[in-house]
Amino acid sequence: MRRLLALDDDTAVVIRRLACTEPGCPPLETVIVVLPMEGEPRRWTVRRAPEQITEDELRTLLARAPGGAT
Repeated sequence: MRRLLALDDDTAVVIRRLACTEPGCPPLETVIVVLPMEGEPRRWTVRRAPEQITEDELRTLLARAPGGAT
């Protein structure tokens, strides 16, 4: 994430693997949060476990506005 977004070392990146409890949702989802020192945090949700997400999928995800789930 840090490399794909060209983030500096002062920007926090949190990647969490969570159980999804919404109807029709797979059992695991990944939430990615970028917390810059200045500006608004950005958040993405991928409805798969982190180890199943490819770099190409991350590039596509990051091209979209934060907030939506894929």
